Amino acid sequence: MSSSQKWLGSLSLVVASLTFPLSLIGADTVYELDPISATGNTSSNGSTHVVREELNPTSIVNPHKVESSAQAGVEIFTQEDIKDLAPKDMFDLLGHATGVDVTYQGRKSPYFVNVRGGGSLTYIIDGAILPSTANKMLQKLPLNAIEEIQIVRGSSSLTLGPSINIGSSTSGSGLNVGYIIIKTKQPEKTEAILSGSLEKTEGIPATNKESLYVGSRITNDDSSAFVGGMWSGLDQRTNDTWFDGQTADVKMANTGFTYKNLSAKLLAYKDTGTFDMQRGVSVLGTLDNSKWYYDPITTQIVSGDATLQWNENHATLASMFGTRYEHTEYSNESFGGTTPSTTIGNPKPYWEKTDGFSLRHNMRYGDTTVMLGVQSTDSSGYGANNSASYNRFDVNVLGWAGTVEQKLFNGQVILDGGYRQDQKHIDYSSTSATKNPDNDTDMAPAKIYALGAKWQMTPTYNISTRYYHGDEGTMGDFDVKSKTGTLHAETQERFETSLEANYDKAFNPMLTWFSVKTDNEKAQDTSATNTYILNGQTYYYYTESDTKRNGLELLLKGQFSTGTSYKASWTHLLQYDAIASSGVTTDNIGNSNPEDLYTVLLTQEWDKYRANLSVQKESGWHTSTSAMGTAYNVDLGNFTRVDTNIMRDFKTSGTTTTVTLYVRNLTDEHYATRYTTGYYYDRGRVFGLDVSMKY
Repeated sequence: MSSSQKWLGSLSLVVASLTFPLSLIGADTVYELDPISATGNTSSNGSTHVVREELNPTSIVNPHKVESSAQAGVEIFTQEDIKDLAPKDMFDLLGHATGVDVTYQGRKSPYFVNVRGGGSLTYIIDGAILPSTANKMLQKLPLNAIEEIQIVRGSSSLTLGPSINIGSSTSGSGLNVGYIIIKTKQPEKTEAILSGSLEKTEGIPATNKESLYVGSRITNDDSSAFVGGMWSGLDQRTNDTWFDGQTADVKMANTGFTYKNLSAKLLAYKDTGTFDMQRGVSVLGTLDNSKWYYDPITTQIVSGDATLQWNENHATLASMFGTRYEHTEYSNESFGGTTPSTTIGNPKPYWEKTDGFSLRHNMRYGDTTVMLGVQSTDSSGYGANNSASYNRFDVNVLGWAGTVEQKLFNGQVILDGGYRQDQKHIDYSSTSATKNPDNDTDMAPAKIYALGAKWQMTPTYNISTRYYHGDEGTMGDFDVKSKTGTLHAETQERFETSLEANYDKAFNPMLTWFSVKTDNEKAQDTSATNTYILNGQTYYYYTESDTKRNGLELLLKGQFSTGTSYKASWTHLLQYDAIASSGVTTDNIGNSNPEDLYTVLLTQEWDKYRANLSVQKESGWHTSTSAMGTAYNVDLGNFTRVDTNIMRDFKTSGTTTTVTLYVRNLTDEHYATRYTTGYYYDRGRVFGLDVSMKY
């Protein structure tokens, strides 16, 4: 099916989903101010907010419901949390999450997200499972288009999505260590929100953002419908010294209805723009002369889901989705000193699309909850992407999972167990136009089982324990070669236990010990002599070794009657025996990742004002590995970043205007987290003004 046919079909679904529920509601429609169900949920800063039933973490109609033993590893950012943090973009927001380390390399694959020292993540947006290019697909997603982000680190959550990366990768994907679940904004009532911001960094042209959101929700006794739409623009200007500009033109529409026990939603999203690949600064202080950029870079997402709640104990949830990512890369230009080259480089186009569906049934039998799910994704792509100058693939991942949760002693003890299997089938996959790959191949399946338990020891204390064992099966789509010997599939074991204490509203600590052990973990052997040439292209050999990491995580949060709320976290690695490029295992703490991560968010409300102070602190490391090789003795991390903002509401006759003054990186630290063609430094201190008018 062509792209135009897909979008025409999507438009037809939008019209149908609007006209059908509206015709059911009839002429006696009542417009309500707040049709949201009064179910409480705890946000990142410890506050309780009102959510719809499908967002309630205990509801069987929640498509992303996790087991009770895994809820200690779940962190939620609500719309209010996002406003409080005032982050630059999606990946800046994730850097404020507990145990999450985001590194930026300013190049073809700009963002790398690690959880508790490593691993890969699966991203899901409104039911659409994103491929491994998610770190580029999400960089232009407007934060004011998001209703909630759920970060799941639970080892026993198996029904949410695939355990291995979908799409294509040029190396072993490894078993995923968690999920980032993004849910887009839905209107609470008939409303319009107009926003604009302007921010400035010393020595760099100003950046401006603007957006318009309109939406309406109509409801009566047993039916409701909503429709929403957003346009957003971004123009991050730059200069030749930094060369880190980007633009974005974003359009999003969603709609849905509920009629008695049936509900359905549809999302259509598209962004297009440009992305400059920031210039690296060498250890000698010289600028890299490469002039690389994407123009254009485009993401399209269409997803639809439906839920049928047969009764209070049975619910069936289904979703279908399609995504398409495209870019045209220019990588032959050079700044060549002080004057940029005027010669247009050789354009390198790349496209990748993924279609899939998910089906899940949740059921309760007394104190027993059963969740069964299946997902299928088809991915294909062609062109130059990341470090590979040629990619062509057509693959499928089919997975199924089931979990059982049992309450004992009136819910004081909850046990759960589950199994998942993911099978990758390769119709075609190659990194060379002249290479004849093996087609129609089933890779060894990933097989996973997980166990969990939660014990409410006293009204104040509870403990959660989770265990995970997974055999990866496949090492990736493309050939992964060893210079000597045979490479084997990875096996991963994870164990974590959390002790929570709910003393009162003002003080709620949680301490978690976690351990991840991986057998046969892969790494590129980036020494100069360990490469081979195939059809004119140079590739690195791979090595493998057993690795292990474990550590502690402390989370504190609470609220005071004075209008003060806080959240603070500390993640500390106790051990990290990681594979080096030579294939031997070395102590990785402080070598290629930080030993300590700290986050703090402090919020103070008084009258019509709200002030926020957030802090991110990371210890340092001195080694950085990329497709170009390994850089040693470089100064990475070791920074303390302070962000602050103050906002005030002005209300006049049905309109609320919110003015926010913010400063990112208050102490003006020009830190870097990766070294490739050089350091990719943070811009430093940013002053900004945001004005939002809600009607």
